[in-house]
This record gives sequence, structure tokens and C-alpha cells, in this order.
Amino acid sequence: MYAVIKTGGKQYKVSAGEKLKVEQIPADVGTEIVIDQVLAVGEGDTLSIGEPLVSGATVSATILSHGRGDKVRIFKMRRRKHYQKRQGHRQNYTELFIARIASAIGSTSADVPEVRRVDDLEKIEGIGPQIARLLTAAGIATFAQLAATSVERLREVLDAGGRKFGIADPGTWPEQAALAAKGDWDGFKALTDALVAGKRT
Repeated sequence: MYAVIKTGGKQYKVSAGEKLKVEQIPADVGTEIVIDQVLAVGEGDTLSIGEPLVSGATVSATILSHGRGDKVRIFKMRRRKHYQKRQGHRQNYTELFIARIASAIGSTSADVPEVRRVDDLEKIEGIGPQIARLLTAAGIATFAQLAATSVERLREVLDAGGRKFGIADPGTWPEQAALAAKGDWDGFKALTDALVAGKRT
């Protein structure tokens, strides 16, 4: 199931389990929000388009982080006027985790189990955005859950995701996640500094 939502004056196509950067939302990290500005909801060959909103459709999301985008450099010049102006701009953003889509055509999206908390698994050395989404879809969405998952189970999840995930080595992921779950960031840094792409050399 997917939905088209409107937030911050922009439209985004989202599915459960995705991470998304949107215009800044004034809420604390870890807060669960419900977006009710849903313009369309689709599942398979079925598409429901709102007029302008889809009645009863909502998207539940968890705020992962706030940040600022890459700097955009602006240069203005007027010919033969000895006028030049340089300035930069960094847009504020909020990163969301899309946990659930609810609508009249499909009730609740079952792509990802609804979770009360989501951690940024990309902090784990060796985990990128695609693997983080793959783990979340398998119900591994927090550092504690990752720490409690065996390396064998992680390899099964990677294998199920397709051949392109075969080069990933999850051997140290539970160990890293255990330190992150405890908030031992000094120990976490010491461990990851000794790794290369998540692997011990």
C-alpha cells in the first residue's frame, strides 16, 4: 500500500517502512504523529483519489531526527553595475519513519509492524538506507531488537531482500546495537573506529 500525502506545502508518495525528509515539523524526536492530509491511497490495481483528501485516510509516522540540508549557494550579479552578492541557505528538515497507512480501501498497511519506537539503524557501521528499510520491514526497528537478533537471522533477512544484499556482513551489527541500546556511545565509537564497512579487519 502507498499513499500521497501533503505536508509543508509539498506532496510525497510514501509506503510503510520508508524514511522521508520533509519540511520541518515542530515536534520532539521520537514523537508519533498522524498525517491526515492524504491526497490518494493505492494498493495493487486499486487507487482512491481524494477531492481533495481521501476521507478517513491517515498516515502514522515517527519523528526520527531534525536537521539541515546541504548548503545552496546563491550568487547575484548585475552587469556593469559593480554589483555582486553571495549568500547561502540550508533548509531545515524533519526525518520521518512511515509506520502505518490506514485507509478505507485497505484499512491498515501490513508492510511493517507498527512500532512504538524507531531508532536510526543507519548509525550501525555497515547499515545503509536500503538495509535499514529491509530490517524494519522484518520487524527489527530498534537498537535493542537488532542486538537481540542472531547473525544467522540477519543473514536470512538479507538473503530474502535479494542478491544485492549478499555482500553485507552483519557479523558485528548486534554487538554495535547492544552498545547503542545502552547509550554507551564511547564504547560504540571505539568499536566502529576499529571496523571497516562494519567488518573487523
